[in-house]
Order: sequence, then structure tokens, then C-alpha cells
Amino acid sequence: MGTAQRSAYGAALALALVLTGCAAAPTPDPDPADTPAATDEVVETISVTGSGGEIEVALHPLVRIDDHLVLTADITAVELPEGEKFISPRAWFDMETIPGVPVAGGALRLIDATSGNIHLPAVDTAGAPIGSVVTRSLTVRAEPVRLQRVFAAPEEADAAMGLVLPGAYLDAFPVVDGEPPETEDDLALDDIDQAPVVPLESTTRELDGAVQVTQSSETLQISLSGDVLFAFGSAELGADAATILGSVVETLGTREAGVVDIVGHTDDVGDDASNQALSEARAAAVADALGSLLESDEFELRPSGRGESAPVAANDSDANRQLNRRVSLTLTTTRLSQTEVAAEGQLPPFEDGPIAPGPEGVELDMGAAGTFQVAVPSARRVDGMLSVVVEATRTDDGAYRVGTVANLSPGPWSYRGEGAGTRLYPFAPRLVVGTSALYPLDYPIGARGSDVQWRLAGQTEGRDGASGGQTLRFLALFPDLPEAETLTLETDGGSAWSTTYRLTDIPIE
Repeated sequence: MGTAQRSAYGAALALALVLTGCAAAPTPDPDPADTPAATDEVVETISVTGSGGEIEVALHPLVRIDDHLVLTADITAVELPEGEKFISPRAWFDMETIPGVPVAGGALRLIDATSGNIHLPAVDTAGAPIGSVVTRSLTVRAEPVRLQRVFAAPEEADAAMGLVLPGAYLDAFPVVDGEPPETEDDLALDDIDQAPVVPLESTTRELDGAVQVTQSSETLQISLSGDVLFAFGSAELGADAATILGSVVETLGTREAGVVDIVGHTDDVGDDASNQALSEARAAAVADALGSLLESDEFELRPSGRGESAPVAANDSDANRQLNRRVSLTLTTTRLSQTEVAAEGQLPPFEDGPIAPGPEGVELDMGAAGTFQVAVPSARRVDGMLSVVVEATRTDDGAYRVGTVANLSPGPWSYRGEGAGTRLYPFAPRLVVGTSALYPLDYPIGARGSDVQWRLAGQTEGRDGASGGQTLRFLALFPDLPEAETLTLETDGGSAWSTTYRLTDIPIE
């Protein structure tokens, strides 16, 4: 949705250096690139297309005030949908800091590239944002509105901060000291109740379902398919177990040593007592095998079983029961190095939608919303991540109609399984690497009802509308794949709510 242009502040200083270059014994001047921007200076301007219009976002530098950072953005509608006087970019500009309470402009978030944490807008006890435009939804007109949001400052004073916006990720965003630009509203830092800083998590899954790895800088969770490790109803490890457990040992080696909780799970076939006993026996078998493979005795392996009491999917089909037959491992220690994603194996077949090279793209008919050419010209390696922007250009000459949207979402399905809440149409494509799938970086914002709510570090919404000729941009952020030179991206929803496509050979800048 967004395109950015970074301003060249300090140009006047650079010109002065040229004009005085012949003066005797000149005093060295600072590099213009190192000259801090003034707090009221616009350091970046981004154009965001959505809801049939175009918004310009003029960004000022982050201003550090004690333990907080203040972001100021002047937002203007430069193109309105036909017949409209304003744009309401709720779906792609507003987002929650706490579950169920949207924040106007909450999609603006910070990522600390040093720690791997995401910083969310500060809110008061009612969940209202601190700053200006203290509402749940943003309305943008032809007259600029000044949006100000407050975040917790990183622990490291010199941490490199990236800024997430709809359709764009801006790395090394300037941070300065001083007073933030003026607004009509009091900044009210004393009203801050929460300014969450949350570790980003990544999920990798073998496409055959054998192994799923979810990790952040602080925790590691591994789920092993019971059907791959064991014969039905058995606690004796099968022939494929050695290879799978070998990969587990490699993953554990990327973390500081600690206690590894190994928990067996079953489906609901059979009685409770038998399932409980089987889950305990399977956890013990995995613990014994890992103990013999680990070179260090610093990992304490702690097996237990939960029978059928903690499913990740409803026990209403053979496929879901297979997901529930598993052994999970959890380790809460610091990550020492990046886990490599295995790139071996042929790219699996894809029969659910069109396939094309990423720069070329695929044509998707979105019904009343129009026809779109969906492409990824390139990906960008930045801040230990892969920034992937999917561009959807409407190729017919139709006008945008309220309520008609292009859908690039895999639908209301979470790779985290039952108990994980998401947006109804999240923008959650995956990267396919050999026989593995890598999902976008995400983070928890808290519980709502019985579900833990998860939000994506990139684009929060996978749907939007456009008029003929307009290009929507959707951002997804993934962990870096250091050895990769090209990427394959696809959606894997497979339901009436999803749009499926595969884009191959995406170059990495």
C-alpha cells in the first residue's frame, strides 16, 4: 500500500562545505548524514493507497523523552475516492495494543533491530492511545491531521529502530532528543498505563507436518508429529525418529542450556486413562532418545503427558486428530544463534491457484472488486529480517466501491492452531524453502476470551479496495534466510475465505 521517499536533510550544510572548501585551515564539519534532524523536520514521506484513495504520511523523527519515544506523523488525503470527502482507513491503519480496543494509527509500530522486540503504541487504563487523535479510528481528509504516538524507548540508547507502516518498513529511522512537534492535544505521558515491548516470534513447519518450530529471542517451542515418531497406539520410536530428533538437537544447540519440558499429547480416540498413559510414555521415549543424543548434560529434560486434554485442533476429523497426536518441547532461554531453515528437497507441487515468477506476477479476478495483477518485484534483507511487499495493481478501469475489496489473505486460519486468535483476514503468506514453510513474524497482545490474540509484525489486514490503475501494497516480515538468493511466496488457506497463489524466483536485494 505504501511507497516511501527519505528526505536528504543536511543538504544546506553539504553545500556550505563545498563553498568553503578552499578556506585556510577549515574546521572539520560533521558528516551531513550524522547531523541530527530537527524535531519539526519531515525526514520521510510515504504514500499509502487504500480504500480507493491515497494518503500521504509525512513523518518527523522519533523524539526521545526520558524512557519514551514520540512519533509524529502529518497525514493528508491527496486523492479521495470518487464522491467521497474523506478516507476511513480502519482496516489497514488502526490496530490494537490490547485485545479488542483499536487504536487510531495503531499500525504504526517500532521494531528494535538489536533485541528483536516490537514496540506498540502506549495506551491509558481504558486502552485509549497517548498522544493526539485519541480515538479508535482515523478519518483522513484533504486537510492534514497530526497524529502523535508514544512508545517505550529501547534499553540500548543507540539501538537501531525500524518503523512499520502499511505497505512499508523503514529501517534506521532517526531518533533525536528535544521537544516533539506541537499538537492541539496534551501529550499526557503521566497517563500511560501500558507501552508494551514484545519479542517477535517466528514459526517454521515441515510441509509433511513432522516438525514445527516457533521461537523468539526468549523462548523455543518445538512440536513433533506423533504419527511420524510412533506407530499408532505405540510408544516405541520408529525408523524416522532419529533424523527428526537429530534436527531437534541442532535447534537446541542454538540456545542457552536450561530445562526442556517434553509433553506428550493424544487425540480423543480411546478412554482418558489410556490416552494419559500413552502420552506419558511417548514423552519419556523422546526424552530418553534426546538424552543419548545431546552432548551436553546442561539441558534438563523433563517429560510429562497431558493425554487428550490440550488439543491444538478440534477432534472432528482425521486430519485434526493427526495434529493433536504430538510431542511438544519448550525451552525458555536466550537464543545464541540463528536456527537454519533446511533448504533441501524439491519445491512441493501447488495445485490450489496460479503460479508465476514474483516480478511477473499472477492475475487474480476479485469479482466486484476488479481484476488485479499481484506481484513481488523483489524482497529486501534488512535488520535481520526479510521485508516482502506484495503489490496488487488493479488492471481494469473500474471505480472503487465501498465494501468491495481484493483479498490476499489465507483466511481466518492460524498456523499456531486452536487457541490462537488472529484478525479475520490477516496478511499471512508463507515462504517455502525446500520442504519447509516459514511464516511471518508475529507477537501476542494478550488474551481475549479463551484465545491468545496474535498480531503480525507486518501488514495486519490482507484485504483492501482500489480504483483502476491504483496499486495496493501489503507488507510481510519474515526472519532472514542468510543463504537464500531468491524466495518463493504462497498462501495456503484453501478455504472459501482465502485467496491462493504462488510467486517464485523473487530476488533479494
